[in-house]
Amino acid sequence: MTFEIALTFGILLAAVVLFVTEVVRLDLTALGVLVALALTGLVTSEQAIAGFSNPAVITVWAMYILSAGLAKTGVSSMIGNQLMRFAKGGDGKLTSVLMTVTALLSSFMNNIGVAAMFLPITTDLARATNRHASKLLLPMAYGSLLGGLILLIGTPSNLLVRDALVEAGLRPLEMFDFTIGGLVILAAAVTYMSLVGRRFLPTRNSNAQLPADNGSNGPDIRQLYSLAERLAYLVVPDESPLAGKTLGESRIGRALGLNVLSIRRRTGMRVPAEPDEEIRSGDRLLILGRLDRIEEIASAPVIELDEAAEVNSILFSGSISLAEIKLEKDSELIGNTVAQLAFRSSYGVNVLAICCGDNVEDIDVQDVDLQVGDQLLVQGSPEKISELNNTLPTKPVSEQDLTKYGLSGRILVIRVTDGSALAGRTLKESRLGAAFGLDALAIYYADGVWQMPESDQPLEPGDRLLVGGRRRNLEVVKGLESVSIDKKVDVKLEKLEVGSMRVVEVMLSPYTSLAGKTLAETRFREKYGLSVLAIWRGDRPYRTEIAEIELSFGDALLCYGPRDRFELLARDRDFVVLQAEVQEEPKAAKAPIASLIMVGVIAAVIFIQMPIAIAAITGCVLMVATRCLSMEQAYEAIDWKAVFLIAAMLPLGAALGTTGGASLLAGLVIDSVGSFGPTAVLAGLMIFSILITQTMPSAVVAVLMSPIALTAAANMEVSPYPFMMGIAYALAASFLSPVAHPANVLVMSPGGYRFSDYLFHGLPVSAIVIAISVLLLPILFPF
Repeated sequence: MTFEIALTFGILLAAVVLFVTEVVRLDLTALGVLVALALTGLVTSEQAIAGFSNPAVITVWAMYILSAGLAKTGVSSMIGNQLMRFAKGGDGKLTSVLMTVTALLSSFMNNIGVAAMFLPITTDLARATNRHASKLLLPMAYGSLLGGLILLIGTPSNLLVRDALVEAGLRPLEMFDFTIGGLVILAAAVTYMSLVGRRFLPTRNSNAQLPADNGSNGPDIRQLYSLAERLAYLVVPDESPLAGKTLGESRIGRALGLNVLSIRRRTGMRVPAEPDEEIRSGDRLLILGRLDRIEEIASAPVIELDEAAEVNSILFSGSISLAEIKLEKDSELIGNTVAQLAFRSSYGVNVLAICCGDNVEDIDVQDVDLQVGDQLLVQGSPEKISELNNTLPTKPVSEQDLTKYGLSGRILVIRVTDGSALAGRTLKESRLGAAFGLDALAIYYADGVWQMPESDQPLEPGDRLLVGGRRRNLEVVKGLESVSIDKKVDVKLEKLEVGSMRVVEVMLSPYTSLAGKTLAETRFREKYGLSVLAIWRGDRPYRTEIAEIELSFGDALLCYGPRDRFELLARDRDFVVLQAEVQEEPKAAKAPIASLIMVGVIAAVIFIQMPIAIAAITGCVLMVATRCLSMEQAYEAIDWKAVFLIAAMLPLGAALGTTGGASLLAGLVIDSVGSFGPTAVLAGLMIFSILITQTMPSAVVAVLMSPIALTAAANMEVSPYPFMMGIAYALAASFLSPVAHPANVLVMSPGGYRFSDYLFHGLPVSAIVIAISVLLLPILFPF
């Protein structure tokens, strides 16, 4: 083994580890591989960046746009409506039709997009026909994957395998070279799932099993989400401090981790729980969540105001320092909120107030969007203020300077009462800031010194805290202490869906930008006007403190709100709304045009030998020119992460070939199974490809396996086409785990599937792909 081969394998191994662990973003890992190959001289600078102009990469992003054009014009919806005619047939018939339709669509559309489009169609089918969604969603996902075996443009992996043949100076694969084998495999897989596989699919009440419409005999929401122990009424007594405040001002959600679903007035009238809805005496607030926190607060006073404290003397006590930050136009803080910047944890200081010109922001400083010229009043220990000056330009603040910030009524001193629910909890656990809008600025010790508090510092009865907040926030605390709890609740889903109000499932899409963020960080309620009642992850719901749960792709959100808000949400690329009635209205009049454009792209490649990349770009131009979709929608449709991943990994395939690494690996394959003939090598390459594509993106595996297959064929003096076709088919067989392909993750929560379900059902389908390929490919492409 030469040094160059060892270095290439070292970079490959590092990439594999990062791909599997995902401690670094996949696209960033790929770019790191590109840089490493270029800096070590394993590829030239031209080879390193050639992937970004590679015809296969261009075709990949163009196909995203073409797929979006078909989706925006409602082609998939029309097919879904036709599919409804088969809903009255048997389970086997519906399964076969569902798999076939999704496969045929994904043969020329992006398979992730097809799975996302058919997710609401399939769940609606399940609800309308009283079937379990778990019986349909996995076959649908498998169908979308099998479609990649039918046409050259079915998956990026097919295009990359074709590109490897071109780079090797061999005849490229044509559009329909995949079709015969792909259709035979599809027919066999559909037959198996329709006759055998569907009988062993799990029967589970998943989060997709909601009633189809109001007044249906669908299952009770409490049964599906185990909400019985989480529903209760908060009763607002007469003369309560909460009376007259809006739901948003009451901080019931933030303080208690509860969702208010509706309000029942004394008159018996039920009104929606909008943030600006005013609370009245005698109201009964239907809430969802754990009751232990409100029970603790209602059992005894929590905190009380220290009226005698002199705030200014505390702020200038010597153990606390103040400073002012003025934001210049080049400041990195501009455009963010204090909360988004995590100011306290990042800089070790508190933001007390924000002054914009002559005006002091009158809202929670945590939610203010920082602009050029804003002046931030910050407080911290002398050491932290000194450290801050090394990062951000600050100037000291005098007692006279404080007048412009109007701190009177904004900075308070509170005392932890005897028997308080906060006693024994740390400041972090107390959630004074997040829950009650009272940010702890300093704490008073027995020795008479005010100091910056630590988040892990426990509170004790009698402790005095300097807090940033409003008196009205203290009134909210008193109001929460005054409510009573009624656990006798009998509420079904249809009683919540009054007027335009709906309870709808929303999935994080494969293209979501919200993964790793919490609902609180995304300000979901404020941005979309919808309440999230629960989060379904894997096979169980989460109902408590959901605002602080980090979201991940595949999560399902049970949302409650007006129908028009869901219609807006359906247009957001971050989400897939699992109810067809609230989907964005397609441009149905453009559907024939979009279909003709797609047919024209394929025809141009077949009949006039137009390069596939040029044909695809031409189709994109026509899609936008005919207004099937806008240019902005075209840009949004592209999965740039996937494009960069593919383009940046192509140099690694080149390095494997030029350094001799591919020859070494091909020799190992031949030594292992070569004595049994080329058919055994074909089977070995396919099995190995299927296994590693369960943990690595299939496009990356295509880049790595193509030079190995080409070298193995050359060493055995046989045609490379059966090997290359086998790899392409194997890479479409991502059935064995939910993480093997985004389409699998997409159906996991709505179907209530477990990891074992994918393995149990994926093994037979993968075996079908391998068996038919090994038998058929040597006939279609002789060795």
